[in-house]
Amino acid sequence: MLEQNNFVVVEAADGLQGLQSLREQKPDVVTCDISMPRMDGFEFLAAAKQDPETQDVPIIIITAVGQEEETTKAIELGASACLTKPFSSSNLLETIQILLGT
Repeated sequence: MLEQNNFVVVEAADGLQGLQSLREQKPDVVTCDISMPRMDGFEFLAAAKQDPETQDVPIIIITAVGQEEETTKAIELGASACLTKPFSSSNLLETIQILLGT
């Protein structure tokens, strides 16, 4: 869906790979699930926000229904936005556009 809307997408298999990709690719925005192998979304978010090279990259955290506490924690750690699954593609696109200022 993102590629169909002219975004270049880089995927990672787990949180550690995602953090490495973030540091190497310096994307305009990141979407990140809370539940990931090897490094969860909170650990990823904390590491990204502590690194001067990546701290300004907007990160959208994805949570599941019923995880309101996780949303609060993500915002406290520096998430730019949180989306609760299931969400519409238009909701994700709108969030990205707001964060990118487009």
